[in-house]
Order: sequence, then structure tokens, then C-alpha cells
Amino acid sequence: MCAVFFVFATACGEPEPPAEREPAVSAESIRTAGADFTHEYTLDKIQSKMYSTLKESMKSPSEEILIYEYKGDHMDFLLNDALVAMTCYTMDDPLSNQILANCDIRMEKVPKSGGRNRIYAYRRESSDDLELALLKRKDVETVSRSFVSTIDALGDEEKLRAIHDRLCRGKYDTEITPASHTIYSALIDRSAVCDGYAYAFKYLCDLADIDCIVVIGRFDGSSDGELGHAWNLVYLGDTWKLVDISCDVYEAQSGTGELSYEHFLSDDLGMDGRIPYEAYPVPMYRDYQ
Repeated sequence: MCAVFFVFATACGEPEPPAEREPAVSAESIRTAGADFTHEYTLDKIQSKMYSTLKESMKSPSEEILIYEYKGDHMDFLLNDALVAMTCYTMDDPLSNQILANCDIRMEKVPKSGGRNRIYAYRRESSDDLELALLKRKDVETVSRSFVSTIDALGDEEKLRAIHDRLCRGKYDTEITPASHTIYSALIDRSAVCDGYAYAFKYLCDLADIDCIVVIGRFDGSSDGELGHAWNLVYLGDTWKLVDISCDVYEAQSGTGELSYEHFLSDDLGMDGRIPYEAYPVPMYRDYQ
């Protein structure tokens, strides 16, 4: 599978390093969380402030998005906090993937500010310009709402199957370009990699009023080492079930071409050795093995 990439906030004083900060919730609370789970729920105070800034900025996105401002020395741990906050925000609001998928994070000193620093998300040179990204986001919204309106009368499991089938008629993009990781590529171009499909599935589920989250992690014991992957959990029948669109796309593409349901509504959340990255905790009723 693929390697996964990943208004104004002011902090008073010098932020504490992660070891000295309290987590937002306990591991046990995350493990037993119900259908209302969001990744924002797992963030600590600093990361949550960054998340809120990104949420506000998505109302009117710009080429550079100010994530955080603070006074103190150059603190590299805040760059990781910003990455966690940005990834969690995209996991909770997949439509923002079209804007943030190809953003990097940087820190810079503010001239003549008495030692203040700012952290920004900014668009890579290889990504679409902002105007095109906004147009693509609008296309995704229009096509998605139109599709979901056609399945509105179905039950939740039938809706999930229809969403699965709509996405699985695409292909797995073996070229793995920057665009492959976007929700637009999965829904409109019908050619994407794991995270593009995971965000697209989550977005369609959101519109269909079905509880769903994106999971980012890896395959345990992969021959490629820390091979990044993304998939989904859906809340159905009072429990979480695994759906992996990209794997079913790949199975169909490399097999007979018939739709595959091997990774659809599985009770095995750790199927094939899937392990979520610790930075992005997930709810579950059984431990990942």
C-alpha cells in the first residue's frame, strides 16, 4: 500500500514539551468510545488550539495558514504537534483534505516581535494552486451530495455497500502522485491510493449520516518496514467494523475485476496486522493485535 502523507491562535509564555502536558483523555476512554468519536477528542490543550485554528481557517482558506504563535525558543516538538493537529482535523473533516493534503509545515520567527514565532501550513510547489484546489473541493461536494441523495431511502448497511461499490469501481493509482492522496482523485478521477479512498469513504458516510472515522497506521511485520496505510472504521450495530476501500480496489484490479468485499464490514479491526499510529488513537471494543 501507499506511504501516507500527511484566524489566529496565541499562546502565552513558553509551551510545555509533550512529556509535561496532560493528554486530553485516558487511553481507556478512547478504547471504549462510542459512535460520537472524533480525533479532536484525543488532542491535548496545545494541539486542540492548533486544531481550532485550522477549523476556523477552512472557512476562508489561504495559501499560508497560520496554525500557532508563541513566544520562546525554537521548539521542534511544536512542529510535530502541528502535524498531529492538521492530520486529526483532516481525519475529522475529510473535505478539507483537498486543501491540506499537499501542505507542509514550517516555523519562522516574527521580525521585531520580541522573540515570537509562528507555525504555518503552506502549499507545496507541486500541488494545485489554491483556486484550483477550491474548485475541486466544490466539485467533490456537488458530486457527493448528488450520489448520496440516490441512496437516501436505504438502510445503513445497504448505504455502506452502495458507497463501497461506488468507490471500488475506481482503480488503485500505482504511480502514487501527490494528487493520488486527495479526495478529488478518489471521487472524481476514480484513481487514488489508500488515504484518498479513506477520506472519500468517510465524507460519503458523513453525508449519509453514518458514523465513520479514518484510521492512519501501518501493517505489522510488513516486508517494507514502516509501510504507511489508511483505512476506515464504521459504527454499525453498536460496534465498530473495519472497511478498507483501497485494498478492495486493489484486489479487484489485480484479480478478476469483480468487486471485492474482503475488507468490507469486518469484525477484525486488526485485519492483516493493521496497527494504528499512536499519534492518532482510535476507538475500539477489542485491542488491535
